Amino acid sequence: MNITKLRKIWFTISSTLVLISIFSILIFGFNFGLDFTGGARWQISFYNEKNLADENTEKDIKNINKTDLEKFFSSQKILTQQPQIQSAEKNSFLITIQDLPDKDIQGISKKLKKEIGEFNEISYQKVDSQIGTSFKKKAIQAIIVALAGIIIFVAFSFRKIPKVINPWRFGTVAIIALFHDILIVLGIFVFLGYFTNLELDLSFITALLATLGFSVNDTIVILDRVRENIRYQKASETFEHTIENSIKQTLFRSINTSISTFLPLLALLFFGADTIFYFVLALTIGILIGTYSSIFLAAPLLVSWKNWADNK
Repeated sequence: MNITKLRKIWFTISSTLVLISIFSILIFGFNFGLDFTGGARWQISFYNEKNLADENTEKDIKNINKTDLEKFFSSQKILTQQPQIQSAEKNSFLITIQDLPDKDIQGISKKLKKEIGEFNEISYQKVDSQIGTSFKKKAIQAIIVALAGIIIFVAFSFRKIPKVINPWRFGTVAIIALFHDILIVLGIFVFLGYFTNLELDLSFITALLATLGFSVNDTIVILDRVRENIRYQKASETFEHTIENSIKQTLFRSINTSISTFLPLLALLFFGADTIFYFVLALTIGILIGTYSSIFLAAPLLVSWKNWADNK
């Protein structure tokens, strides 16, 4: 298969995925987690014991519905935002409410026990809204700094490339590939967030930055081979032929590297703890998309760019 010759197909696939991702982001929006919005989150399990003194008496479990909790929280005038309530196991719920002073949250907890029933507090997490806003800004800054650093590094690394192609093009196509990867991963998680209440948190940002690192590493390997082959390009060879040879020379290395990383992630995805499932899922999707963009997008873009520049 001639990868470079079929570049219009790869560009169409990538453009379609990116456009779908952009529309998903615009339509559904980001479902930011507690790390970015601030607030309090309870994981609670309701129960009602008949006789604690009698060890042979089993717990009489009350059937608590999600609707019961929604009605309760709707009646709390202190809340200006409707809490998010997710059902876990039987009579277990994950409740996320807005950022409130501790005394107000304790008051809601007492009312909840009185009106709905006694419950075990499995976990409790509280993030100040100002801290959440700060986390959001720093996460965006981290991504921007990473992208800026990558384009400068790539352009500097390829500064001595032959004049047949501008070294800044190498940095630019690498960044285009990275934006491609980020947008697709974001689009998938925005889609999941809308239909499954999946939240974007700090672990997702970590996975996104790890995806950037993996993707640019794969892209640089291919572009570096392009640089070496350009130096020894024969007069009879076209630039497109040189790019195609460079991709084929690094193809198995890229695929093998991706597979060796993908297999452990796949094991964690199916057998790992539930708490890291979406983090591992983001890494897995990012690596697959990053491998695709390095092979089928970055280097072929150089060919299209040079052809366009030559025909101006």
